[in-house]
Amino acid sequence: MEFILSEIADWSYETYEKIPDNFNKWNLTESDYRNLNKTDWVVTEKIHGANFGIVTNGLIVWFAKRKEFLSPDDNFFDYQSIAHNLTAQAKEIFRIYQTQRQGLQRVFIYGELFGGEYPHPDVPAIPHLQAVQTGIYYSPKIEYCAFDIAVEEKGKSVKLVYLDYDNAIALFQEVGTIYAVPLFMGRYQDALTYNIDFDSTIPALLGLPTLPFPNPAEGIVIKPVKSIYVETPKGKIRPILKIKIPKFAEDSRFHQATKWISRNSTTPTSTQDLTIEEELTQEMLSLITETRLNNVISKFGRVSGSDRESKEQLVELFVGDVLETFNEEWGSIFRALSDESQEVLMVRLTQESQKLICG
Repeated sequence: MEFILSEIADWSYETYEKIPDNFNKWNLTESDYRNLNKTDWVVTEKIHGANFGIVTNGLIVWFAKRKEFLSPDDNFFDYQSIAHNLTAQAKEIFRIYQTQRQGLQRVFIYGELFGGEYPHPDVPAIPHLQAVQTGIYYSPKIEYCAFDIAVEEKGKSVKLVYLDYDNAIALFQEVGTIYAVPLFMGRYQDALTYNIDFDSTIPALLGLPTLPFPNPAEGIVIKPVKSIYVETPKGKIRPILKIKIPKFAEDSRFHQATKWISRNSTTPTSTQDLTIEEELTQEMLSLITETRLNNVISKFGRVSGSDRESKEQLVELFVGDVLETFNEEWGSIFRALSDESQEVLMVRLTQESQKLICG
């Protein structure tokens, strides 16, 4: 594998932006939404895997998990088993694109590692291989699906420039990289209402037989075919949205609807009778789920039961992930609480997170 760790000591990995699961989080104006209808949108299947990046300057290829580069011996979902092919494909993408853009410095390919289990009687299992994620079956092998390309060029005012979806998939097709294929292309409103209740399309793309039981997709991702940017109070964004089926939602209210207190309830147990601290506690604790934990593990890597230091790091990452989602809706109210009340909520969040992760 062509990976020289010393070569990247002075480089930082450009993390792929977090995709919101609710269009309200874009904080767009009515005019912004009208503009969304002026371009075609694409719907692709969201793969239930581990975020994985490939970076190359044309000579050397580096691999990364969600927020940092990986070393060749890092235990991250057996990515080494496909690194050779991905290295060749990334270099070829750089070579092709360099013929079009002379100032090209680096290419960033973003995607998902997935697979590791496929319980079909006619498909042999691979010994000692563990699935990247549970709940959906894609392939007996570890595979990689790319969904975006960004480039770094000399003289550009922005760090990275993302390729349009159609240009990106043309490159993936040319070099033989598995990519997020379109399920639908058309108007924004039609993409937004695309039926997410379907079995995963990935096994068929890999030439595998259909499983003898339901194998639902995690959900979909929708984005413009041509990259567009929208100014928001939080800065310029690319409007991309993920929509998951309830089974894979990171909010426990999707899984425990009958237990959750409705805000519209007029019964004595409604949230109208709760203090703001109690309501914020419920909102925060609803985000502590196995699904969210699995998604955080997919960014960090698996942790053995005896590895105390890694468990502590995982708790810290998990708490940070919960807070990021919580603050999108409740941050201003939380910050208005007294320091003592904030501390109480944070202690409760940490304790419940430790229970989930450490038992």
